[in-house]
Amino acid sequence: MGFAELVGVIDKTRGLYIQMHRPPDPDCIASAVVLSDMLKSKGLQPEIVYTGVIRKPETVELIESLGVRLVRLDTETNKKLVTSDDQIIVVDCQKENSNVTHLPGEYIACIDHHPELNDKDYSYEDIRPEFGACSSMIYEYAAGAGYELSPVQSALLVYGIRIDTDDLSRRKYLRDIDIFCALYKTANLEILSNIGRNSIRPEDISTTIMAYDNLTIINNVAYSFAGDDKAKESLAELADRLISLADVSFVVVYSKCFNGYNFSIRSQISTLHAGKIAKQAFAKVGGDGGGHTSMAGGLIPKVAFMDLSNEKSVMERVITLIEDAINNADIDDHQKEQSV
Repeated sequence: MGFAELVGVIDKTRGLYIQMHRPPDPDCIASAVVLSDMLKSKGLQPEIVYTGVIRKPETVELIESLGVRLVRLDTETNKKLVTSDDQIIVVDCQKENSNVTHLPGEYIACIDHHPELNDKDYSYEDIRPEFGACSSMIYEYAAGAGYELSPVQSALLVYGIRIDTDDLSRRKYLRDIDIFCALYKTANLEILSNIGRNSIRPEDISTTIMAYDNLTIINNVAYSFAGDDKAKESLAELADRLISLADVSFVVVYSKCFNGYNFSIRSQISTLHAGKIAKQAFAKVGGDGGGHTSMAGGLIPKVAFMDLSNEKSVMERVITLIEDAINNADIDDHQKEQSV
């Protein structure tokens, strides 16, 4: 797998789009932008597309400071931009993910660092969960193809790696750390110097207060309801904060949305794989979840809670779902030990 193989599956006579997940984060944006630049160097003209609202201030600052062109598809102007004849490359996600809007074109390629999902019908597929950031994979594409990254491109990838590995604190991703160091030497860090300095919004404060007010800790697992209509980025930030609490090793944060409840999950225990627990727990009630060992997310549709009258009852059901999945994970690990 490599850049030459990716280029080889692209039909130059058809439209080409690089699709990001909803909403795109810095790692996804950095990966898409640099990959797009590399494809343009081969005479291709990809457009980077996404759906949803980008709310996180530092992500908005990143886009504005670099002046990159990203096309939002869920608008009146662009909703029919992608046609059934077009080609789509998904980056930092897979087309089966719940946070990926299905488009009418042909999904020809996938470049992702999240655990592999079941359906596989891409012409080109590069899915490597051993990486902590998709930006690291794009660096390897550039290095393998002899493509010289500009200082701005290096800075983009540096930022993407830093965000997705929580400032390199997730030590299992040693390859990402090596790549970060290589990029850091040539990156134009001035363009990143002001990003995130004023990133706390007033609504973030009220969300944090609500999350702590609705916090329940059982057997070192923290559960928190953050309120209604909270951005997925806000849930992820809350989960990162709560996992630092004393005597907490697993975190489940959720918010009510128009079609159900969005979740963000964190784990500090290798035997409690956040992605697998989310997938098992949410699938039990018709939901969708998944992710890495240490962090995951998902959605449970509102129909799963239609028989409940208040948020306290919702919390109780969430706790039951997660506890059952954790207990099953413990059983699976014990069975593996017995078979060794």
